[in-house]
Parts: sequence; C-alpha cells; structure tokens
Amino acid sequence: MKPVDARDLAGVSLFADLPEDELAALAGHAERRRLADGEVLFEQGRPAHTLYVVVGGGLVLRADDAGSTVIVDTLRPGGLVGWSAMREGAVTLSTARAVGPSEVIAIPVDPIIDLAAGGSRESRRLVQRIVALAASHLEASWTQLLQVGREGVITAG
Repeated sequence: MKPVDARDLAGVSLFADLPEDELAALAGHAERRRLADGEVLFEQGRPAHTLYVVVGGGLVLRADDAGSTVIVDTLRPGGLVGWSAMREGAVTLSTARAVGPSEVIAIPVDPIIDLAAGGSRESRRLVQRIVALAASHLEASWTQLLQVGREGVITAG
C-alpha cells in the first residue's frame, strides 16, 4: 500500500497551509487503512487515539444508547473522524463502519497535539481549526437535538 506523504495531508482542510516539513513529519506517523464494505474501523466506547481522514469510499457513524442505535453522521472523501481523541481520556463516541470498499488515513493524535503546541503561527492556525471543527460538530449535535426534541403544535378540541 502506498505510504502517506505530505501531499496527502496538504489536501486535508485541518492541515491546509501548514509547512511541508510539518506535514511530512505528520505523514511519517500516519498510515493508510483499507476497509471492506461493512468493516468496523472503530467501536463505540473504546479508547481513542487516532484521527481518521476518509480518502475513498465512506463511513457511517452510529451511536448506541440502551439498545437504540442512531446514525450520527456519514462521511465521504475529505471527511474527518476521531478529532475528539484529542481530549484526555478519550473514548470513541460512536461506531464507524465502512460503506462500500473504503480507505482512510489514520494519524495518531499525539503528533497533531505536539504540532499544535509548537507556538508558531501555523500551530496557532491548527489550534483554531481544531476548535472550529469541534464547534461545528457541537453545533450539528445541537441542531439534531432541537429537531428530535421539537414539540408539535398542540390544538384544543
């Protein structure tokens, strides 16, 4: 399988505009993974240490709560999953399963955190993108909660 290089990561929105040497360093920690249709990439509730970039096919994320399963998200090429692994004591919040033959780039989060802690202009930009990604997911979750909890119109009879 083709190794991950700086060009692969340069096309990822989270890493756009980072210097090539920093992208190359991240790429050195990354690996490609191929998944068969229906194959599980990770399971809900397991320790989380990796960010995944979908480069082919797709993933469906499902969360299970007391036996009820909900589709949380679907990801296509360019999609990111696992960003929440950057928090302390992280566990996966959903189960990710391949939709069709799929390929992801797996990047351990520790090198990403090290890069973000570097103090350079680029590292500050990376932190801003991580926060924006988290905020975007929080906003999407909030929207879903509002839709689920929306009360219907009550009429008197």
